[in-house]
Amino acid sequence: MANTNAPFGALPLGTMGASATYELVPMKIAYGDTTKIYTGDLVKKLSTGYIAQWTATTAVSQLAGIFMGCEYLSTAMGKVVRNNYWPGADTTADAKGFIIPLNLAAPMLLKIQTDATGVAFADIGANFDIAVGTGSTATGRSGSYLDVSTIATTATLPFRLVDLWGTGGRGNMGPGTQAGAYNWAIVAANTSGAGSTGIT
Repeated sequence: MANTNAPFGALPLGTMGASATYELVPMKIAYGDTTKIYTGDLVKKLSTGYIAQWTATTAVSQLAGIFMGCEYLSTAMGKVVRNNYWPGADTTADAKGFIIPLNLAAPMLLKIQTDATGVAFADIGANFDIAVGTGSTATGRSGSYLDVSTIATTATLPFRLVDLWGTGGRGNMGPGTQAGAYNWAIVAANTSGAGSTGIT
């Protein structure tokens, strides 16, 4: 059965060698940032102290974590609201984004869908970037996915491929096939020493 093309961003599976707590850390989003950020999106730390949606080719040293929602003072509603995505509007004050930290945190495993190429068993150990994709304002869910065309040993790429979803090797049994277009990858943030060289 073919895999379905339905990216969902990066979702936590657990930590490597420690119990997962998924503690959410608050970080500021600039009220003037009009780029939407969705649950499951990677976010980067800016030199201004704020966080913003990840962009391809950003160095892994800026990787802050995975966006899991926000809180902001809604101009339209006249009260503080919590939302599972940052709308990039409707406020004149900085917002509080909640993230699962990936940098300077316990190593965590994540699942993420791949593109039309898919990853294979032989790709385990290589590094990858993501494509941001298009998130959903209806669900607040990310549209980000693993950009397989970026496979390299490059130390600055944000993710290291650890396994394929559905192999059962890490206790996972999931939909779709182990390999092929749009399969699911198990990755870890490549943040050891702000990025380490991958294996290919």
